[in-house]
Amino acid sequence: MVTNPVRYLYPIAPAPRRRIALWTVLVLGLALLATLVVLNASANPPNAAEVRIQGWVGELQSDRLTARRHNAQRELEKAGKDAVPALTVALRSDNAVLRRNAADMLGFIASPLAIPNLQYTLANDSTPAVRRNAAWALGEMDSFVPFHDLQRAALLDTNALVRETAQDSLARMRTRLALSAGIDERELNSYAVAPTSRDVIYAATRRNLVITRDGGKTWTTLENALPSMASVLVVSPTNALTLYAGIDSLGMYKSVDGGREWHAINDGLDIPAGARYVISAITVDATEPQRVLIATGVLVGTSKVELVPTGIRRSDDGGMTWKVMQTQVREPVTQLAVKGNQVYALAGKQVMVYRLS
Repeated sequence: MVTNPVRYLYPIAPAPRRRIALWTVLVLGLALLATLVVLNASANPPNAAEVRIQGWVGELQSDRLTARRHNAQRELEKAGKDAVPALTVALRSDNAVLRRNAADMLGFIASPLAIPNLQYTLANDSTPAVRRNAAWALGEMDSFVPFHDLQRAALLDTNALVRETAQDSLARMRTRLALSAGIDERELNSYAVAPTSRDVIYAATRRNLVITRDGGKTWTTLENALPSMASVLVVSPTNALTLYAGIDSLGMYKSVDGGREWHAINDGLDIPAGARYVISAITVDATEPQRVLIATGVLVGTSKVELVPTGIRRSDDGGMTWKVMQTQVREPVTQLAVKGNQVYALAGKQVMVYRLS
């Protein structure tokens, strides 16, 4: 017995006349559609400005700065954000010279529209010269969104020139941040961008914590919120309200309410009495947010003060307890990162790699 019979909209075997009528309607419909496409194409010819921009972008394939390429670069810079779509397409070209010069031009134009494509290029392009120009271009943007991309490149890129360029871009970003927040850059001790919301930025100056939640458009100040001067500041990769700070002579502190209250987390750090103890770098493992690593040191000297590194320590419980991970560190570490089962430490221009376990 059939309980759910199928209902057909048309007879299974339509009469010949009906079949012919259906085909006629179909053919006429396709002809009408083709006519409309032709009419639309003739009514909307290619934009002359776009054609010119494509021509100028094509000139960027020249490895030498010819008069034609120089003129093309000048015209592309004048075109501004209108040239960004064609230049970002060029970033995906098979021609490395074109990709390199396109990244360079996007830096001169400095439109935030180019940031996602430059981030991808910095992380993935196979040619160091292209990555280097992408790092420079991201540093020219009036945006703090590329902060973490530049930090990763400054430490993890395999090419020294790319790492140095990323560091230079971070320095320019620091200058812009101080200007945006109304802070004397000489008093800007550290700053951090929240990975989960890159419009949220914290800046430490003296004992004050200056905060923006709209990418730097407006800032608020929590006066005397910090226990003392913060040498380094990091935001959790999973929560924009959780911060870690290295506090001058006082060790590690943590806030879980966006910097309003801070609590010491020094169990296992063995801070020497009377010494100026310094946390020079902090990182939180994005894959294991309870895993925190810090580089430590002691300031010595009077007329000439130097930071003597004392090693790298790790916590697997969000900073509640610490244990020694590495003591053989020759130079002060200024940046840390975890990638897979390895810890990367930037000391001067050298990148040191240690096994996590």
